[in-house]
Amino acid sequence: MLKLSDKEWKGLRAMCDAVIPAIEKADDPDGYWARKASDMKIAERIVELVSQLSVGEQEKFKKLCRTLSTPLLGLTWLGALKSADRLSLEQRTRLLQRWSKSPLADLRNGFNSLKKLTGFFFYAGLLDGQRNPNWSAINYPGPLKSPPTSDEAFQPLRVPASTQLACDVVIVGSGAGGSVVAAQLAEAGQKVIIVEKGCYLNRKQMTQHEEEMLGQLYDSQAALNAVDGNITVLAGSCLGGGTTINWAGAFRTPDFVLEEWAKEHGNPHFLDPEYQKCFEFIEQRNHIDRQLLRHNPQNQALADGAEALGYLTKIIPRNSRRPEGLDEEFSWKAEGFSPHGDSYGIKQDGLKTFLSDAVQAGAEILVDTEVRRIDIRDGQARGVSAVTKDELGRPVEVKIRANRVVVAAGAIHTPALLLRSGLQHPEIGRNLYLHPTTAVSGLYPHPVESWYGPMMSAVCDEFIQLDGNHGFKIETPPAHPGLMATAMSWESGEQYKREMLDISRVASFIVLTRDKIGGQVRLDKKQQAEIRYRVSDYDRKHMLRGIGEAVRIHAAAGAERVSILHNGALHFDPKQQQLSDFLPQIDKLSWTLNRYFLASAHQMGTCRMGASAERHPLQPDGQLREVRHLYVADTSAFPSASGANPMLSAQALAYYIAQQIKAGLKIAV
Repeated sequence: MLKLSDKEWKGLRAMCDAVIPAIEKADDPDGYWARKASDMKIAERIVELVSQLSVGEQEKFKKLCRTLSTPLLGLTWLGALKSADRLSLEQRTRLLQRWSKSPLADLRNGFNSLKKLTGFFFYAGLLDGQRNPNWSAINYPGPLKSPPTSDEAFQPLRVPASTQLACDVVIVGSGAGGSVVAAQLAEAGQKVIIVEKGCYLNRKQMTQHEEEMLGQLYDSQAALNAVDGNITVLAGSCLGGGTTINWAGAFRTPDFVLEEWAKEHGNPHFLDPEYQKCFEFIEQRNHIDRQLLRHNPQNQALADGAEALGYLTKIIPRNSRRPEGLDEEFSWKAEGFSPHGDSYGIKQDGLKTFLSDAVQAGAEILVDTEVRRIDIRDGQARGVSAVTKDELGRPVEVKIRANRVVVAAGAIHTPALLLRSGLQHPEIGRNLYLHPTTAVSGLYPHPVESWYGPMMSAVCDEFIQLDGNHGFKIETPPAHPGLMATAMSWESGEQYKREMLDISRVASFIVLTRDKIGGQVRLDKKQQAEIRYRVSDYDRKHMLRGIGEAVRIHAAAGAERVSILHNGALHFDPKQQQLSDFLPQIDKLSWTLNRYFLASAHQMGTCRMGASAERHPLQPDGQLREVRHLYVADTSAFPSASGANPMLSAQALAYYIAQQIKAGLKIAV
């Protein structure tokens, strides 16, 4: 546990209580207004979370707490020379307001960290294991109560002591790419071991409580950020990886992107008609459903508003399938909780499909196991060295000898593993694409309840090729209280609490930008992945256009108020303002680091596939140029951003690479 001094604890608690203070209200039957952050032990929750993050993140947080504990804090906001715990609530509020708009990015990052973490735990967390006391006031029902109807039970290996295992193929990562390769090779008769650094939860363990499940199923407990804090990266870290926690959207790679990958990067297979059979196979196994019982109100608002404006909209194919015996209406509602573990087995994730196929064909699985390096000898991959946990949670070293190694740890951790293992291609870790995403919220006169129903079922594709092959999609997220509190603008503790009372009537549209200019993954001083990414001026232009179009769509769909999620909060009232007057104000805001909500659920491109030995670490068959029998089969291999939610793209590419591996093994494809 990260250690704080008494003064640092006092400063942190004081600032959390400024983000969410106790406010006197005559009418407060649920005690909502009187409840402050410290009543929910928010500071303690934050420190517990930060203690699980990288050394760099812990050092930054420790520096923030030291700043709050000293009278020199006053210099950061041109206020009283007092530590945070000696300031009045009014002074602490003014401090946060000034930090949020400070010319110093580090202070804006400090504000965002305090606001996001305090808001998330206050609205998402349980209290002493019991129901969150704020949910009644904000009309959030919490997870559905019906027991799970499906439980794909896996029996992962447990290694009691340091040992050595052997197999034909070891696969690092169990997500969209790794699970497909594992199934294909195991069914072809290869002895396969799958290594997953995250945990395994069966359906009954997936409580669908937002705080609990983000803590167990997501990388860095959903608190993975770029080094300067400007973008939050949501990535699965559990058995099934991203397939376990994603939003079920099943898009094929757009044709214009496949053409780009083929012609600009020397991958002719992407234009081969045979490649379309990869999609067909994946779609059939995933039970891709193009039928829809109905949109939820959030997706309906997107569809209605976009169509009223004449914009191109589509129904999103989804890998969802109602289990036999599960009530149709209940199943419809339950889909919205899938990012927190699909305890009902509705989504056709890797646990239900390819991982089950792999295990039935004889594959074995290690979970809670971090691969430290790939063992390379004489220019050839020979296995991996890893650290797993025994039944008591103690670290145990394990070496896995293998004839081939497939890395599918995701575009953040795949390049980190390759770099730790001594690979030196200068492009490994570069060209990190994130589909940078921001949100625009609309307050509607009727219930929206964005936590119920298909998570994303409508998409606006009007602007996907604004400039050549680059532009943006407008979609919807499954929005629960913690995520909404994280994204919402904070102007004062009272405003923040008041707006959270209305979240059951809020619809959120996300602007998903196909980025042209990428970032980078490096190794930190502890040899762990470090994300460096900033939205380029080119990509920001598309994002800002997307924000304006999202405002238009909300207004056309009947929103009472539309909000830009920025530290300099901006609101549009259709009854009082004209769009022509409001939209130019968006560009006048500052869109530099840490001034607005920015996130990514898609990570791509850090080990690109292609024909050029200089530009592409990966050959078109998925094999590394530097090391024989070492393959990458995940979104790292994408030559550029996929331009659509990448699950199906990753699975189709992994299926293709599996066929190349089988061909090299002289196994019938």
